[in-house]
Amino acid sequence: MNKQEEIKYLIHTHGIKLSMIAEKLGMKVQTLSYLINESNQFDDEIYDQIKKIIDDYQYELNLFEGEIPFPNDLFTDENSKIGIGERIRIFARKKFGTLKKLADEMQISPQQLQQYISGNREPGTRILLKLLKLGCDINWLLGGKESFESYKIYKLESELRRLKNNLDQIANIIHKNEAGH
Repeated sequence: MNKQEEIKYLIHTHGIKLSMIAEKLGMKVQTLSYLINESNQFDDEIYDQIKKIIDDYQYELNLFEGEIPFPNDLFTDENSKIGIGERIRIFARKKFGTLKKLADEMQISPQQLQQYISGNREPGTRILLKLLKLGCDINWLLGGKESFESYKIYKLESELRRLKNNLDQIANIIHKNEAGH
């Protein structure tokens, strides 16, 4: 796969709009499209700039606001055919919203996390333990099969978030009442 094909693949798999990349590069969408699809002038500098934009985009992407729904069909046969890296990406989206937040929670750099997601490195015991402690179902991560316990954990975490929000609301009401007297 050459650099142009790699960029096209990354744009497609991450669902990134060409207009966003073109805007960050300070060029027209048509120009960017020509460079990626047809031009022989696609050099390392353009490749590096686009790659950085894509990497920055995926680390800062916050896919969810508020409660994260848990689809019952997350672990269907279709999803079991994907690799460990893509499963880590799914886990990051579902639990943390961004890859950067997952990397922060794992106390590793976003670049190290990207190595696992891209398939350049396989996670070892230390990384798997960190993912496990953060609530990732290791059976699903390694083999694509969900254990019933991971659904129970998700439901408990959702209930915990709901109860914490209720407690925060009660604390705010108490604080307002105390300030008013």
